[in-house]
Amino acid sequence: MPYAEFRDIPALNRPFTLADLLPELAKNGVTRTVCVEAASAGADGLREAMWLLSQVSSTHLIAGAVLWAPVEQEGLRQYLSRLSALFGPLLVGIRRSFELEPIDFACDDAVVAGIQAVGEAGYPFDLVLERSSLPAVFELIKRSPNVLFVLDHMGKPGVRDRELDPWREQLERIAQLPNVVCKISGLTTEADRERWTLADLRPYLDHTVACFGWDRLLFGSDWPVNTISGGYSAWLTAIRDYLRDVPAEDQAKFFASNCRRVYGLPEIGSN
Repeated sequence: MPYAEFRDIPALNRPFTLADLLPELAKNGVTRTVCVEAASAGADGLREAMWLLSQVSSTHLIAGAVLWAPVEQEGLRQYLSRLSALFGPLLVGIRRSFELEPIDFACDDAVVAGIQAVGEAGYPFDLVLERSSLPAVFELIKRSPNVLFVLDHMGKPGVRDRELDPWREQLERIAQLPNVVCKISGLTTEADRERWTLADLRPYLDHTVACFGWDRLLFGSDWPVNTISGGYSAWLTAIRDYLRDVPAEDQAKFFASNCRRVYGLPEIGSN
């Protein structure tokens, strides 16, 4: 399936299938995961959803899928109903990237209304965006108190240039809203992709933890995109090193129970 944004990135311009994922999960001791759409990178959302269905329904290791939906379009409710009919309980969330849109796209009235409809349908909404859109995202979250938001990639701070502001203040402001959690993910692709270290990531991790606390943080792998910045194992190893002195109870929230709560996933072994 072609993804326009990956055409000029040879390492990503190929299919990544379940056969590629399973060894990564096994190697890193991951027993369940949630698949998140990539159609926002320039593919047909429904076509990708159908392909993902063939992948996620064939293994118990994928607990659910967060899928693309056209939140700004009038036919959104019908589209959500179609996804729900196809995926059933495997549909656990919706995402539609703001990365290639104007910086105020997130607070456009049609977008806000569409995302509120996502919440009414019972799904959380994942936010993926460039950090320049964080002020607009604050307005979106504030205007949609009945929607649970997941801020992906910590709002994509400028790690490569060691830029902390204004991201730092904007993240703190967003974290003050009660209906948003944050996914710690994507940092290595925002850093120097060949030479990043945990020391480079630590100021951004420290601030995010301080803003959200362990009850509102989720781990995200950003695989396969992070194959261009060290891969799954390197990222997870760095995070586990960062968490070395964090209590086991908080680590369990970060890696598992917060995700189950946000996406409505059953406990392993439950019906």
